[in-house]
Amino acid sequence: MLEDLDTLAARIGQLVQLTRQLQAERTALQTRLASTEQERNALRDQLEREQSALQATREQVQTHTAQVEQVRAEAEQAQLALRLETSRHQADAESTRQSLLASQTEARRLREAAQAAQQRIDAVLVRLPGAPQE
Repeated sequence: MLEDLDTLAARIGQLVQLTRQLQAERTALQTRLASTEQERNALRDQLEREQSALQATREQVQTHTAQVEQVRAEAEQAQLALRLETSRHQADAESTRQSLLASQTEARRLREAAQAAQQRIDAVLVRLPGAPQE
């Protein structure tokens, strides 16, 4: 019977030792689980920050894209206005050139007419009585 008690005591000792080992393992697993959960939470927070930063970047890109499109549209309108203004000035310059040519032609015609009139007047004056003789 003592042998049974010794065997029982040895078995109980083994069970106590195994229980302590299991408790130590359980504590280690709980610590590891807590550490893993903290790491998961940190990664989740990091992911949320990165997603927020990405969303902010996307919004900035959209804003800049809209601004670029607006500037492009304004530039196209300015180019069109400049082309129209250039065409108008070219037309005005051509019209002014034509008017100048017409004025120069008219002035030449008037000079020629004035010279012809002066020659006729001189011819009439020469034939008048008392005109100086050359």
